[in-house]
Amino acid sequence: MIWIEILSKHRDVTGRFRVDAAEISIGRGYDNHVVLDDPYVAARHVRIFRDGEGRLVAEDLGSANGLFLDRSKSRKPQLVLDGAQPIRIGQTLLRVRDAGHAVEPERLAGSERGALPIVAAIVLGAALLAMNAILVWFAQTSEAHLSDYLVPTITMIGVVVAWVGVWALLARLFSGRSHFLRHLLIAEAGLVVFWIYSEFAQVASFALNWTAVFTYGYAVSWIVLALICFLHLRAVGRTHMVAKGIVVAVLLVVAIAVQTLQRSEAFANSGRPNISHVLMPPSLRVVPLRDEQAFIEDITGLKAQLDADRAELKPASVER
Repeated sequence: MIWIEILSKHRDVTGRFRVDAAEISIGRGYDNHVVLDDPYVAARHVRIFRDGEGRLVAEDLGSANGLFLDRSKSRKPQLVLDGAQPIRIGQTLLRVRDAGHAVEPERLAGSERGALPIVAAIVLGAALLAMNAILVWFAQTSEAHLSDYLVPTITMIGVVVAWVGVWALLARLFSGRSHFLRHLLIAEAGLVVFWIYSEFAQVASFALNWTAVFTYGYAVSWIVLALICFLHLRAVGRTHMVAKGIVVAVLLVVAIAVQTLQRSEAFANSGRPNISHVLMPPSLRVVPLRDEQAFIEDITGLKAQLDADRAELKPASVER
């Protein structure tokens, strides 16, 4: 006994046929054991039989469009079937299995399995709302109003829902499932990482004088965004992961290079470095401040260097 399964592009079973025969023919003609309504399939396209070792084998019967293994572009005259990888004839995916093929264990029913992701999404969402409220509170310099907290909160919720909705729609189109909760967790985790690094860069640049973590924070932001997009793509479908990684990496390099160029040109035009505009209490300062004498010595050395540079650039007097 042999089972023939017709698969959709999402690898879902759309049809299943049980055939009790030593040899099976598949094609568009009505004299086949399995008839396919695919104009790219020949009248008698492929036959399924067992070889001397008892393995199931698919053999092309001289069709115009050939026999292929899953997404491979290499045409095969014969294929040994393992019951896992489908074969492709015309534009139809088929999976051939015998009655003894082992199936996957049953999935757990109920809410036990789905409780943890839901709780994680709620916790991350609450943390983001709390972070947003704290930032608004720190930035206030006048009397507090409800709109000061409500507008940023609604804006953030709208942006997150729109972002997750787009990825869920893509997942629905390409994999058959939206995976909304999974995309929501990815987006929330990414926003938490953004917030943690932003605050760390602010504090570290002030307290420890680590200016690099703030100056090059844009590069870290692009890296986090690229990682989020890669995880979204992985949730959409786990095929062609290497190609997806290469595309994301190339776009990441381009984005960082373009913004680095823009920032260097802006610094060249204005001469003003990128600094933090957030005021922090002096008690957070860990690195001791330099005294007045050290500042004067630096200025004196800078003046001497400027005088030397002017002397070198001064044009030589023309002899008369």
